[in-house]
Amino acid sequence: MKKLTKIALLFLISILVISTSVSAAFVSSENASFEIVENNICTINITDKAVFEKKIIDYDIEKSELTIGLKVTNNAVLPLDKPSEIVLVIDNSRSMKNTISTGGIRMEAVIDSAKVLSSELLKLDTVNLSVISFSTGENRGTISDAELRTGLTNSKDVVLNAIDSIYDDFIDLIENDDPTSPVGVTTNIEAGVTLASSQFTGNCENKFIVLLTDGVPNVSIGSDRILYSGITATNTKNALLNIDNQGIQLLSMMTGLGDRIETAQTNRPFRELAEEVFGSPEDPTVGKFYNITDSEIEETISKVILDQLIAPQEEVLNNIDIYDYFPQDIVDNFDFEYVTSPNIGTVSPSIDLQNNVIVWHIDKLGYGEVATLSYKLKLKDKINEEISDVILDTNEKVDITTDNVLDEDGQKVIISSDVTPKVKVILKEPEPEPTPDPKPEPKPEPPKDDTTAPNPIPQTGATILGLVIILGAIIICIIQGIKYFKNNKELK
Repeated sequence: MKKLTKIALLFLISILVISTSVSAAFVSSENASFEIVENNICTINITDKAVFEKKIIDYDIEKSELTIGLKVTNNAVLPLDKPSEIVLVIDNSRSMKNTISTGGIRMEAVIDSAKVLSSELLKLDTVNLSVISFSTGENRGTISDAELRTGLTNSKDVVLNAIDSIYDDFIDLIENDDPTSPVGVTTNIEAGVTLASSQFTGNCENKFIVLLTDGVPNVSIGSDRILYSGITATNTKNALLNIDNQGIQLLSMMTGLGDRIETAQTNRPFRELAEEVFGSPEDPTVGKFYNITDSEIEETISKVILDQLIAPQEEVLNNIDIYDYFPQDIVDNFDFEYVTSPNIGTVSPSIDLQNNVIVWHIDKLGYGEVATLSYKLKLKDKINEEISDVILDTNEKVDITTDNVLDEDGQKVIISSDVTPKVKVILKEPEPEPTPDPKPEPKPEPPKDDTTAPNPIPQTGATILGLVIILGAIIICIIQGIKYFKNNKELK
């Protein structure tokens, strides 16, 4: 009996499955069309400069299809495309005479790289450069420890001559070294950046100071004693914060510190003393801070700093992933097809039916770049009649992640929106078939023979044959049932 019960249950389940599968009636879409109910535009602000947009860009009611466009725009503008003023502040203290591993002296490497940097920047007619040197002068601990070599200019010759003058004066100083003279002995960074901050005009949108030094500040304005910490560190750090408050962007390069210890006063590493003022490269006090070795001078000045001025990487978008999710009704009733491939990045070949999503990946989106792609949704030949007159979301949601937007733990933040265009599918009543032409009047029939047979003639048609088949089937079932029960009894 248990087996019979199981068989009966399986039979009932099969009937339910079949009835369920056919309960959703699919009809031809020949008599279907759709209308756009809400032409919503999905907009997601990825950063303050980058935006995603998704909207209907074309549709054809007669063909029952619509085209949706996706676009990512980086509206960031290259800083130096706007009027820009840059002041180079170059250390010419005596420690710059140290020989470095790449050959020559430290000052030579800094000067040569500063000239390369300047030459590249002055190719842009939006840029004006000024040049300042600093160490210490006759009146140590004053603003005169810094010297203006040239005011703001777009003349390459003027700027390069000004940079050369720093080198020439430095060579004269070390060749005619007077150990009793304070000139060029110590490093008054505060004087250099303070003089630099006074050079800017009100006619620019970008202001930069590029500080190139090889030492920790040990003199400041108002203090002529050699101190690597305390008042000197405080004054210099305050000067950096002050120029940041003025909207001046600071790029500082410090080289040659290594692991040397300042033994005379603090017994602390020079690197630690430098970070007391400038912070660390990972967490600078202001702007950018490059704490490097002498072998990295050329690379840092003529490439890293140059790239940072021309195209800061902070406003370049990296590793963007756009997840475009579709509702089940759209997947079931619409064919999906790309109209245009992405002009930047790669996209899924089609909808991932496990998650109903396409994924668009963009490695990098630079300044002013726009990435686009588009796809078409078209009613299938057979559609579920239950979607008739129902407002359908063409999209479930859009999620976006990028390396540029991270949470406190350094994980990518998901930026999302469920705003979507909405459509309604309409099933039209099929047109009635045309009325056929009237038939011609029938010809009169010959008279029928009304003679009745004494006994009705037996009919051997389909009715009797069907009954015989049914009875036969019943008999076979009864016989098989008897055999089944007999076998069960014998087994017991």
